[in-house]
Amino acid sequence: MGKYRPRVPIGLPIAIVVTLVLGLIAGPLISSTASEEQLAQNVLLNAIPFILIFISIILAFITLIWAVATALNNNISKRIHAIVEWMIIAGIILGILGMFQPWLHAGFKYGFLVLLVSTLGFILWSHVTPKGEKRQSDSEIFSISES
Repeated sequence: MGKYRPRVPIGLPIAIVVTLVLGLIAGPLISSTASEEQLAQNVLLNAIPFILIFISIILAFITLIWAVATALNNNISKRIHAIVEWMIIAGIILGILGMFQPWLHAGFKYGFLVLLVSTLGFILWSHVTPKGEKRQSDSEIFSISES
């Protein structure tokens, strides 16, 4: 019997496409229907396209996390998992040092990019479980034993 591989929830990619299309359509539609005065006074009208596109990016990242966790859970040794985790943490530290050094402007730019990529990588990697380790369910974490 082969391993059970859950399928991608179809609603997630559909939601990504719908919110992205709505965000791309909303910008020109709002600017053509609202007057300059309305746009200047109502910040939310200007923010609608940004919010919709941002939501689609977040949903795409959630889909990526789901796909990576599904593919790698219980397939990576604890040693490799720890090495990758420490490399990501080192990237976060280097990014912070690059951002807060006062000598080079390029250090700030690349420090920010390293910090951003390392933080996103850490979020993604924290959802991967190495071999032989079981995740606790929410009910186990928050259970209250009766005395």
